[in-house]
Amino acid sequence: MKPRTIIMFSFLSLLLVACALLRVLITRQVDGSIALMYPDQKYLLYRVVPLIAAIIVGSGLGVSGMGLQVLLRNPLASPWILGLSSGAGFGVMVSMFLEHTYATPVIGGQSGGAIVGALLSLSLVYLLSRRRGGIDPMTMVLVGVVISVLFGAGIMILQHSVPMGLRGSFTTWLMGSLPEVEAWWKLGVFGAVTLFGIVLVSFWGPTLDAACLSDDEATSVGVNLPSIRVRLFIVSSILAAIGVMLAGPIAFVGLIAPHGARLLFGGSHRSLVVATAITGALLLVCADDIRQLIDIGSGRLPIGIVTSIIGGLVFLGLLLRNRGRI
Repeated sequence: MKPRTIIMFSFLSLLLVACALLRVLITRQVDGSIALMYPDQKYLLYRVVPLIAAIIVGSGLGVSGMGLQVLLRNPLASPWILGLSSGAGFGVMVSMFLEHTYATPVIGGQSGGAIVGALLSLSLVYLLSRRRGGIDPMTMVLVGVVISVLFGAGIMILQHSVPMGLRGSFTTWLMGSLPEVEAWWKLGVFGAVTLFGIVLVSFWGPTLDAACLSDDEATSVGVNLPSIRVRLFIVSSILAAIGVMLAGPIAFVGLIAPHGARLLFGGSHRSLVVATAITGALLLVCADDIRQLIDIGSGRLPIGIVTSIIGGLVFLGLLLRNRGRI
């Protein structure tokens, strides 16, 4: 590993540790002022849980976005291009609708609904974008957009059909929010699966380098494009689904993190995957820090709004820096 790469990895890791420590120490006083202090033991859990969730979700979304950009050969690809967000959102809305309207218990609750919705959307995208020889990237993009629109229409129908109070719960989830209370076993399972996915994609690094070439060039160096595309689709989808189940729809992390990592580390995917995971975690933890400092009178902003603002500004900066080319 080159000395510059080691220095950049160390810098990003230290920055992530600093932002994580800041998340634990930020305290809002009774008079509304901000102070940095170690919280009482009874409040510590409510800061550590969202911090761990932010690291899991941010790193997973970052690597998921990078995998989809390689899969689709599209620098604007992100986890939501597959309709995953709207599918999971529709599943959550259905579970909430059944529980509140008909008092019907749903197995797994909102998390179960998110899993079913995500699996349904991913299955539709995969089946409809297959062709002889594997997945067609262009067809996958088009199918993902259509699936997203259809599930989005289903969400709006459910929002229109429920009482006004429940619409607030729908809207809150769709804004994206890190859980302050979550079962440790769930965080452990999601964290382990995310880590395994990151290691697996990093192991495929040289193959991903070749997969970025044209089909003929990639095939000539021994890359099985249909196989790597299916593997990337499965792993990227699982990582994105974990993010949706833990935090709801979080925008721009899966799009910005890979580009930020490429600016710092270049294009070798073996190191780029790890750098993207750290960058994604850093983006989401920083966004959580920022939202702790902002209170517009109705409580702290949902983290999905903060990531949208930060991501939009960063994306515009990238466009201007490259004169319209990412």
